[in-house]
Amino acid sequence: MKIVEKPLARSGKVKRPRDVRMVTSALGKRVKADRLDAGSASFGDELLESFARTVNRVRRENKALFGRPDGAGDDNKA
Repeated sequence: MKIVEKPLARSGKVKRPRDVRMVTSALGKRVKADRLDAGSASFGDELLESFARTVNRVRRENKALFGRPDGAGDDNKA
């Protein structure tokens, strides 16, 4: 028997370069925007990655502002 030790490769997940553009928001601020191709075969995966990245960023911002990742919230739930 032969034992081979090596790191496991990511199965099925290919790292694609992101197409990120700087755009001006309605409030006049410069923000990053992911550009996705709706006709590509990997559109669903790209959209999910973009959404997950946005959720993680917002949770980090909320934690910095309010001390918890879900935002200020209402502690007096009925």
